[in-house]
Amino acid sequence: MKKVIAGILVVVVAIAAFLYFPRGSALAAVNAAVLSVLNADVSASRAGGDFAPALDGDVFATGDVVRADAKGRAVLTFFEGSTLSVDPGSSVKVVSLVKTSGGGIQLDVEQTLGRTWASVSKLAPDSKFQIHTPTMTATVRGTAFETIVEKTPDGKTVTTIKTDEGTVLVQAVSGGEVSVPAGSEVDVAEGQPAPAAPRPQPPTPKLRFSVPAGVGFVVIDPRGLQCGLAGAKPERQIPRCEVLNGGGQSVVIGEVVPGTYTLVLTAAQAVAGAAIVAEGLGLQGTDFTSKTARSFNVGDLVRTTLPVTVASDGKLGSTGFTPPDLVTSVCGAEATGRVFSSGQVSERAGLLAAYASGAKGQPAAIVYTQSELTQAAVDGLKDAQASLPVTVSGIVVTVDNAGAHLTAQVSAGPLTIAATGKVIAGVEGGKLVLRVRDLQAPPLPSAVTDQLAGALDKSLAQFARELPLDATRVAFRSGCFALIGTTSR
Repeated sequence: MKKVIAGILVVVVAIAAFLYFPRGSALAAVNAAVLSVLNADVSASRAGGDFAPALDGDVFATGDVVRADAKGRAVLTFFEGSTLSVDPGSSVKVVSLVKTSGGGIQLDVEQTLGRTWASVSKLAPDSKFQIHTPTMTATVRGTAFETIVEKTPDGKTVTTIKTDEGTVLVQAVSGGEVSVPAGSEVDVAEGQPAPAAPRPQPPTPKLRFSVPAGVGFVVIDPRGLQCGLAGAKPERQIPRCEVLNGGGQSVVIGEVVPGTYTLVLTAAQAVAGAAIVAEGLGLQGTDFTSKTARSFNVGDLVRTTLPVTVASDGKLGSTGFTPPDLVTSVCGAEATGRVFSSGQVSERAGLLAAYASGAKGQPAAIVYTQSELTQAAVDGLKDAQASLPVTVSGIVVTVDNAGAHLTAQVSAGPLTIAATGKVIAGVEGGKLVLRVRDLQAPPLPSAVTDQLAGALDKSLAQFARELPLDATRVAFRSGCFALIGTTSR
């Protein structure tokens, strides 16, 4: 098992030199949408084809469908930064997704069932963002809103639009239109025109997290959805969440679900005794306040968690923050149970196997950073180069929400080309699934293609078989990825 990951990366990069992806021109995330699978029960259909398990980091374009089963949950991130969170029991189709000449987005989504939450970036003048349901069309230019499509007992369809920010223009299939400003909602039933005016949304409990200036953070809710400042752009996957900046950063969550909330904090400057505060804002006042503190050095990555309860009357409660601890990566902060994120890359899966042999059915995760994977590929190349039909050099692995990206220089005789490829992952039947996407760098010698493809399939299958983890999800994040689940029984 020691050289499995290094071998995978070497083979993948070598394939990238010769294998042309059969979809035609390779589809890139720069003009499409990237899928993040938060729960495993998510499937996808490509341009009218059969449904198959969806993979974290896969790219979606016009004609593709995402379907979340009763436990499935996913997020589509479009090339200009807008996101669409897909709840369990939902089905959405990318009817049309086009990048305009000015870099804007022209997007039409069809939602036939379930609930989505759209966080739409401020759109360029030549852009549009529309969601179509069986009863209406919602059009926005830069807002955050919720779309709920339900079946009534008589078999008809009703759509509810709830606006959190900005204004949504709702046009009913049966005629009429209504503007739905922030804080209001509207129902459009099958066969009925748009109502004359929206109604106010009922108040709900809220969570507010805050930190002082110099510290930034992201909140991960019990479902795996995120809200906060990830780099330069706010992340707003959690319905009805706000990211506020003033004297420090605050995140307000308007849809509170019971469970454990994780805060991942970073520091752009040294901060002594930084206060981390959580407030449960109930319907009658502040239900609880929890505080903890930690000093930060520049570049520190810190994790703390907060359990939250929601009573039947909506009252919020918490036992308080866990002690803030340093972690090595964002993925390590998001992983649950026993986390294997340190030590030699070549030995990490073996350490997980040793733990699993005496602890069956326990939460566990294994984490790799992009720097570790790059070094593993370089080290593995030293042993594998003699058996490869090409010379591979300059291997670099980078990881983001679209997967693990591989680049290298590949030489065959007098020809040297830049090879690129991507590995994405998912879960099928509790087992890890790895796939290669966007492999580019012709020419295409079939004999070499067959040889390298066979080696790749063997390496990927070996890694999946030997990993003693019943996977629940794969998390690709900036600079790292995690395999999360329970140890095999």
